[in-house]
Amino acid sequence: MEFLTPLGSVNVGGRVLSNAKVSISDKYVFIIGVGPDGSYEERLLEINSDDARQIITNNKDYFNELLNKLDELIINIGREINVNISTKNIEPGDPIQYLIKRLNNHDEYLRLVGDGWRRILDSVRLGKASISLAGSDRIYVTHSGNNITLNLVAEPIEGGVIEVITYTEGKVTGIVRVRVGEDVVVKVDIRSPSSMIILSQARDMNRLGSQLANLLPRIKDQVVKHVDELLGIMRRYGTI
Repeated sequence: MEFLTPLGSVNVGGRVLSNAKVSISDKYVFIIGVGPDGSYEERLLEINSDDARQIITNNKDYFNELLNKLDELIINIGREINVNISTKNIEPGDPIQYLIKRLNNHDEYLRLVGDGWRRILDSVRLGKASISLAGSDRIYVTHSGNNITLNLVAEPIEGGVIEVITYTEGKVTGIVRVRVGEDVVVKVDIRSPSSMIILSQARDMNRLGSQLANLLPRIKDQVVKHVDELLGIMRRYGTI
């Protein structure tokens, strides 16, 4: 799992990068931002390096608040599809290991919700289809696959069309993608929970059948509520 989020300004090796974004996995911390001369700079740091430790330690409260809200989002979506998730507590300790354990827990919550979503998809039997749905004015992509993509919450997709392409009868396989003009901005496996989050932001979801049309507005309510709270956290920490 990768954890992508805006970071505001960050000092990396003595250089301050502004308008930075960070991607954290269990092996690396990747930073991209605007350097002192106004050009974009990138840094790839090993997770246990001194610079990575400093970045994670300095932003641990920010990361924790974001993950608290993301866990809550996925747990609440789970309830809407009859998946009950027991949260796992982690004792505070080394900031790097604590963050990695939290990401692993979130990945597990996503897996459980994904299991429930796949059961629903297979019961709906969409068949082979290619459907284009008008998206909301702004489409917020909290997750892409099993990655957390808060860069697409801070900067949502505007004017997007949500496309559903399925390949098989019975057990559903296929993709969900968001297109703006000729550009595909996001593409995810339809069987991943991230596709449910994206589909919930379609305007004409009735074209997906009554079962999904009844479910997806409840998912959207959870997405809208938690996106507002995630954006509030980012504003409070000055990262957007």
